Amino acid sequence: MNKFFGILALFCALIMAGTAVAATPQAGKPVQDKPEKSVDRVTVVSVTLEGTDSIGARLGTTLKDRFNKSSLFTLNDDEEKDIAKLYVMIETKPEFPGRPGVGSVYSVCWVFKQGKGYLGYLLARDLGTINYEDVDGLVDKLVERTDGIAAKYSSLWK
Repeated sequence: MNKFFGILALFCALIMAGTAVAATPQAGKPVQDKPEKSVDRVTVVSVTLEGTDSIGARLGTTLKDRFNKSSLFTLNDDEEKDIAKLYVMIETKPEFPGRPGVGSVYSVCWVFKQGKGYLGYLLARDLGTINYEDVDGLVDKLVERTDGIAAKYSSLWK
């Protein structure tokens, strides 16, 4: 019987020792006060617009404004700077020439140029129609697609 209580006491002592080891705090990496930047790429973008209709003009200015406010892009329309950039070229025309406020036909091309004097590479293109109410939705789509293109072809900027 004494042997049984001895084994039971030894067993309890081992369990208590294991619990004490597990409860001691581990020395680890301290938690930072501020969040880290999750995206390490910023794409230099230039937006060019050709067209005479008001819907197309709103599309171009809204897209430039969105790129300017985004942390993923740097808007740079300066042609004299010799830096690699992604050109977003937009051309718009009235869908019905007799009624220019009804809708627009747009074409967007994404072109990469290494710098001034280099030949541009066509990376993607898009074509569609838009009315005045859908401009913000199209701008969101174009910004998202531009970010996807920049991520897909990120090796060109290196």
